[in-house]
Amino acid sequence: MRKKKHEQGKLQGPAWSSVLLHALLIITALGLVLDLVFRNVLGTSLCPTEACAIVGDYVRIGESNLVFTGLVFFLVLWLVYFFARRFNRTWLWGSATLLLMGGLAFDGGLMGFQFAVVQQSCDLCIAVAAALLLALVLFAVVRRQAFLVLLGLAVWLGGGAVGAMIDQPSQPSSSAAGVNHRLEDIEVIRWSGPDADQWPRFYFFFSLHCPHCSEVLIRLALEEETPGRFTWDFVPLDTDPKDLQRIAALQAMDLKDKNPFYEILLMEQTRGVPEAEVPESLKKAIHEARAYFQTRGFRGVPVTVVQQGPGEKTVLVGADNALRFFYREGIVSDPAEMRD
Repeated sequence: MRKKKHEQGKLQGPAWSSVLLHALLIITALGLVLDLVFRNVLGTSLCPTEACAIVGDYVRIGESNLVFTGLVFFLVLWLVYFFARRFNRTWLWGSATLLLMGGLAFDGGLMGFQFAVVQQSCDLCIAVAAALLLALVLFAVVRRQAFLVLLGLAVWLGGGAVGAMIDQPSQPSSSAAGVNHRLEDIEVIRWSGPDADQWPRFYFFFSLHCPHCSEVLIRLALEEETPGRFTWDFVPLDTDPKDLQRIAALQAMDLKDKNPFYEILLMEQTRGVPEAEVPESLKKAIHEARAYFQTRGFRGVPVTVVQQGPGEKTVLVGADNALRFFYREGIVSDPAEMRD
């Protein structure tokens, strides 16, 4: 009887496929660990795309928690696979198969929503999806069951179809009832230069974890006088508790005689979290900013809205468009194409 049960879990493929699958799962987990270290220590991510900071905002648990969930998934999948390979039991192989199919369904839904609804690509998400699909192929080779590839693809594509069918509301949701979506009423961090006139006025939507946002801030921080001719509204969209403390510290800072672009960059690079109380008014302001951002159809940061007068606005999406505009207006000395 024991021999019969043992043979039920057989069907193991060539040794090289098992080694590759072990390596793939461990390397993917280590990559997610590295990303979490970058987020918590350096305040940035392995993903360099503009969409990273916004894609994670559509997930209830947040971007960092999503990465941590992926890390736990790959570690558990590796452990179950390790013991299945070691003891060759049917229930262990079945558990590994269920875990892999569940991960493919989740990832397919996330990728479908990301590409069809948010219409932005997160490099880290794409890398994880590629790792899952490669793991599916290797797992099928290990089990000598080509049908598993077809089953996994069906699950992944089915999840992607469901994610693509969920439409992002173009109007404020019921949870945003009572929120004012007027740009003029959004105020998180406001700075007026010493020579600022009433118009134009700049609203800079950004994230503390967006390298492209930092790129714009660096170029403006290097200019000594020209940004001081305007009023700047810095609108961070981060909602992580640690980020809220950083934003609260910036909000409480007297920026009158300082370079606000440099101060924001300095806060981004701060490893520790400042001991700042986060007022409810700040949380409400960011909630209103995010509602405005999403209901206007913006997909990723940075976004710069230039209010040139009552009812007259220019929207600059991305770092390059903003820097080209700043160059034409004489705010920065070099065009976007000449940046180092």
